[in-house]
Amino acid sequence: MAFTKVATIEELPAGAAKAVVVNGRKLALFNLGGNIYAIEDTCPHRGAPLSEGECDGTTVICPWHGASFDLSTGAVLSPPASSGVMAFKVQLVGNEVQIDLP
Repeated sequence: MAFTKVATIEELPAGAAKAVVVNGRKLALFNLGGNIYAIEDTCPHRGAPLSEGECDGTTVICPWHGASFDLSTGAVLSPPASSGVMAFKVQLVGNEVQIDLP
């Protein structure tokens, strides 16, 4: 595992989402109910930024066309997207939000 710092917890308060770019990859971070999630930030349907989507529990809804994704797994839950996005393992070390980049 290669955990990499992507933000601080102060940059991602409860209920917030944040877009970050790490090693050229666009990622979306979410702090929901004290749990931090990290997924690819680009909807596979038309390229919308998922970090701008609305969350319902552990589901994010694409802001452009309404496809939904599970924040834990990245799995697509509803069309129009036909595939999911990559989800990343997250850890907190002190105030650092770190993700496991393959």
